[in-house]
Amino acid sequence: MRFVRQLCPALVAVFIASAPVAAADVFPLADDPVLTGLVGEALAKSPELRMASEAAAAAGARVRQVSALPDPTLTIGYANGGHGWAPGSDDDTGVGVAFTQALPYPGKRALAEQVLSREAQEANHLTHRARLDLVYRVRRAWADLLLARENLTLVADQQRATRDIEELTRSRYAVGLAGQSDVLRAQAELARLDQMRFHELGEEESATAELNRLLVRPAGTLAPEGPRLGVLDPKAVRVPDRDELLAGLDETTPVVAAGTARVDRSLAALALARRDLRPDFMAGASYLNRGSLPDMFTIDVGIVAPFYKGRKQKLAVTEAEARLRSDEAARDAMRGRARATAERGLADFRASVLEARTYAQGVLTVDALAVESAIASFQAGKAPFVTVLEAHNALYRDRWQYTDLLFHVLWHSAALDARMTGE
Repeated sequence: MRFVRQLCPALVAVFIASAPVAAADVFPLADDPVLTGLVGEALAKSPELRMASEAAAAAGARVRQVSALPDPTLTIGYANGGHGWAPGSDDDTGVGVAFTQALPYPGKRALAEQVLSREAQEANHLTHRARLDLVYRVRRAWADLLLARENLTLVADQQRATRDIEELTRSRYAVGLAGQSDVLRAQAELARLDQMRFHELGEEESATAELNRLLVRPAGTLAPEGPRLGVLDPKAVRVPDRDELLAGLDETTPVVAAGTARVDRSLAALALARRDLRPDFMAGASYLNRGSLPDMFTIDVGIVAPFYKGRKQKLAVTEAEARLRSDEAARDAMRGRARATAERGLADFRASVLEARTYAQGVLTVDALAVESAIASFQAGKAPFVTVLEAHNALYRDRWQYTDLLFHVLWHSAALDARMTGE
């Protein structure tokens, strides 16, 4: 049974390290094979995660150390009675060996082990937090990359459409059906799109650099191709309800679970401080070899009395009680912050999904029809060029907005899955 208790912290560490990203994964691209490979590579190579894991391993290794008895004292000496140097010259001359062992009051070692065991649990929770944070950062960088690539595709599409409008305007200008200002306005739009393309190329390079950092890849390594952000269907995105999100939040949010472990540690520390009011013991034995005379043996039993407990042990109890109250307040504050942040994150996620659905189902369709109608009216001479340009710009402005909403769907869902609720 004692072996099982000693093995439990290690089993807990293994379980946490291999735990799923979240209890209810809502990230729409969680099953994407490219992203899954990137996350796995980051988990295997991240120095930050390795640092947290080794710190947890170190904390676990301390647990059994504190439960061991203090190291004994072994002393070898020589006694001389004043009548000669050889052992046995008199009753008091000889070579002796003494052994002394400190014996803490019963229960102190077990309580000390409980204190460090709770510290190891806290370290395990923080390792889990580092893992979730790493997965979140990979997903966020991946979403940034998909957004930049989708925007580059959108810029190229908008350039083709604007070039068609510019050619139409020049042809109508050649026959006197459009003004020169209309042609210049269309050419200015093309120049502005070049500036937007350069900006998105910079965003793509920035997202790639972040992925390379997280995956510990050489600088300049190209990111793999993934799914287009525009193919994400907001109608298929699952939005959890509040009860589902908050169920088990204390257990699945690492910082809250770590706070609970800290309270448990303070409880054990308080019990240990109270037990320190009890005396410790000392046991010793000595052997004296007196040569031709009979050997001598002594056995000693001592007590380490807490004579100064008014200035030491009692103050330690007061300190432990105050630290327990502090840790309980910190845990309660973290729990409330986690709940509120989770609800805000859910609200942001739900809003982005609903907005994206509105754009996909209505806004973009109406915008496309408005462009077709404006071009037809312009070709028939029933509408000025500015009508075409405004309808065209409105369509692509909404397409850019829709792409940004899809990015926010990924961003907020990744934050919910990572339990980013204790920051």
